[in-house]
Amino acid sequence: MAGPLRYSNLWAKGLIYSCQIAALFWLALPIVYRDKSLPLACWYPFDYKQPIVYEIVFLLQGMGQIQISAAFTAGSGLYMVLAILISGQYDILFCSLKNVLATSYLEMGATLSELRMLQEAQSVADAEVNQYSYAVEEITPLEELVNQRDSSNIRDFSTSFNRAFIRCLTQHRYIISVLRKIEKFFNPVWLLKTGEVTFLVCLVAFVWTKSTAANSFIQMVVLGQYLVLVLFEMFVICYFAEVVYQNSQRCGDALWRSPWQLCWKQVRSHYLFFLMNGQKHFQFTAGKLYNLNVERFRSIITTAFSVLTLLRKMDARG
Repeated sequence: MAGPLRYSNLWAKGLIYSCQIAALFWLALPIVYRDKSLPLACWYPFDYKQPIVYEIVFLLQGMGQIQISAAFTAGSGLYMVLAILISGQYDILFCSLKNVLATSYLEMGATLSELRMLQEAQSVADAEVNQYSYAVEEITPLEELVNQRDSSNIRDFSTSFNRAFIRCLTQHRYIISVLRKIEKFFNPVWLLKTGEVTFLVCLVAFVWTKSTAANSFIQMVVLGQYLVLVLFEMFVICYFAEVVYQNSQRCGDALWRSPWQLCWKQVRSHYLFFLMNGQKHFQFTAGKLYNLNVERFRSIITTAFSVLTLLRKMDARG
């Protein structure tokens, strides 16, 4: 799981740093203008521009802005990390399914020559690139595997295969149960998030296009940065939903990568059972109304800019 952990750290740091930098840019505007304005325009029952009072109000608003930025990334960051770790679990499952016959051979006490013959039959599948999303498969020498097995626990092929196959089924059921819990928790949040992102993209883009020469270049940069940040968060949500969906489709492919032709009569019923039940792909949704994927991200952008075009036409007529 070192690969998924490394990628989850990279993605989480990228999301957190980008949100914090955006918040700091927003706080920098009053400092650059030096007009004693506030990051967030608010009404106060006192003159906040007085000495010391302005600094205190600015500090409080700055702390609030940073906390909002942290809350902004908390939900999406948690979902992103869970999706990467689940993808890592899928990688482990794929490796187990691909090597299910090798595991059975080891547990039934196969000789070194039989293991080499099985390894040669599986060499084509092992040479395939990009088999896993985040994990890296490490090949253990056959001699080491033979020395590590428990010679007092030798069984026949049918019993060994059943044990190895049941472990794969148990892991698959575990992954699906975790995904259902994640879906149950996040699907109402993503329904609100998609509506929020559509509205914010439309609003920020409209304000940005209404900017004139009188506006500061830094303010336009901040608005553009905020627009990119909102789109980036929505892309993270849709992209990792697509990754999980693609992984859920590959279970049957991983099983076919094993040298099944060597033991087809003994494993046929197990393979067919798994392939028939593994056709149920898992997909995250927004409020159980529509699926989340890269195509949905494109649809959100299209909708937002369609509304933006309508607003600009209405503004031009007014």
